[in-house]
Amino acid sequence: MSPLTIEVHCNLTENDPEWDNIASLSLEIGYPGFGGKTLWKHIGWLQEQAKNAGRNFAHALWNRQTNQQVLIFDFLPIWPPEEPEPEKSFCIRKSITTADCRQKSGKSMLLYGEYRDEHFSLHPQYPSLNKS
Repeated sequence: MSPLTIEVHCNLTENDPEWDNIASLSLEIGYPGFGGKTLWKHIGWLQEQAKNAGRNFAHALWNRQTNQQVLIFDFLPIWPPEEPEPEKSFCIRKSITTADCRQKSGKSMLLYGEYRDEHFSLHPQYPSLNKS
C-alpha cells in the first residue's frame, strides 16, 4: 500500500520584505492515526534534485536562507470501515518566530486537498484506491 504524502513549500521568496519581521517559520502536519488520535509530524524528508541512495531528513523550519527547501511528509493511510477511499483530511500547526523572538502559533481546521496561505503551500498525494 502506498503512503499518503504531503509536499510542503514555503511561499516567501528570499527577498520577500516579510522576512524583515520573521526569524523563522515552522510547520507540523497532523493526520488521523489508528484509534482516531492525530499523528503530528514536524520532521520530513528533503526533496532533492539528485536522487541519493537514502533520504535526508530535516525539521520543517524555514528562514530567509532555507526558503527554497521542499519537505515531504509521509503517513500510513487510514481506511475508514466500509469506505472505498482512505481518509483524506489533515491539519497543520504553524508557528512564526518574529524578529524580536516572539512566537505566534495557529492550528488549522481539517483540510482536504491542496492548501495555500501566505506562508506555505501543501500538495497532498493520496494513495491508490486499492486497499491491498
